[in-house]
Amino acid sequence: MELTPNLPAVVPASALPVQQVAPTTEVPTKPVQKRFAKQRAELKHLFASLNNMGMGKHRMIFIQSVAMMLTAGLGLVDALQTQLMEAKNKAVRHFVQGIISAVEMGSPLWRAMNEQSLFSPYEIALVRIGEEGGNLAQNMQYLSEQQEKDRALKQKVKMAMIYPSIVIVLIFILMMGLGLFVLPNLVQVLYSLHVDLPLPTRVLIVFSQFFEKHGLVVSPLLLLGLVIFFLMAKFTRFQVVSQWLVFHVPGIGSLAREATIAQFGIIMGGLLRAGVPLVDALSSLVEVTNIVAYRRFYARLLEHVNAGDSFSKSFAALPESRRLLPISVQQLIVTGERSGALADVLQKISEMYDKKASETAEKLPVILEPLLLIMIGGIVAGIAFAIIVPIYKVVGNISR
Repeated sequence: MELTPNLPAVVPASALPVQQVAPTTEVPTKPVQKRFAKQRAELKHLFASLNNMGMGKHRMIFIQSVAMMLTAGLGLVDALQTQLMEAKNKAVRHFVQGIISAVEMGSPLWRAMNEQSLFSPYEIALVRIGEEGGNLAQNMQYLSEQQEKDRALKQKVKMAMIYPSIVIVLIFILMMGLGLFVLPNLVQVLYSLHVDLPLPTRVLIVFSQFFEKHGLVVSPLLLLGLVIFFLMAKFTRFQVVSQWLVFHVPGIGSLAREATIAQFGIIMGGLLRAGVPLVDALSSLVEVTNIVAYRRFYARLLEHVNAGDSFSKSFAALPESRRLLPISVQQLIVTGERSGALADVLQKISEMYDKKASETAEKLPVILEPLLLIMIGGIVAGIAFAIIVPIYKVVGNISR
């Protein structure tokens, strides 16, 4: 009897069941998903910024008050309840009540603050580190001091810009008033002289006739355009152009650059001193910075540091670093990194450039005042020249 091995039967391929493949829906690639997520985040941030417009002062007062009460030994919920009772503004009461509700339900303070879309990543990071490290009162007090320094620096920049802004507005009003009310009457006088009018006078006449016909429409449109320009410069990508112009105006550009470097030292030094890791500190700096050129530079610097590069190697790999950060600042940062005292070095940088910004802010009105006066004098002299020259021609003809 023959024994045959128990082999499995060979099934023809045609007899095998055909596996039905369900039609696949097209799934967006990761870059597309990231782009959509980024756009949604930008829209959410824009709406939150518009909703919280004008709340910067109340936010700073909230942090200062809570820091003072925590330092005095009051409990967190009691400190928040006290802040709620003191708040008179409806919007302030709303966001404080939201923080209290989240904290009472077991949420940490930093998460409750973050849900309000009012506090910056820099502030959230300091509160989180303080809460997790058990020194919330100390970190809140330190944050309050840093906020005061940052506010004082911004105030200096604003005060330095008040004088030129007022003069520019007055020049605008002067030109509109001349074009609408004064020049039309003078043009009739110039035409009645019956002499060959020089080029400045003809330009003045064209300007006057234009405003006589379209002035009531052009003036509101110019004001509306100015408002739209400021809104675009603040909330759209047009801010790249407006910031580039500001940084290239003599005097004002130096002040803006010094203030930006001082803010870099304040934020980075404060976060590192509070115990925030370097990568997280740079990430918070990217989100807080409003100057587009510096924000892009910090983002690229973060990529290099995240990849394990030192500051020395990162600065060498980024060609814009020499334009945005002076060589002396770069050397101080590299030295601080090597010695392990980076937080202290950044604090020194912030103090040094804060002092420079203060000196520039004091000198700026002195520099701009004669330039603006020359501008106004030039406009008045041009109008006077265009009016007086035809009159002299008439007087010369009469004398001859």
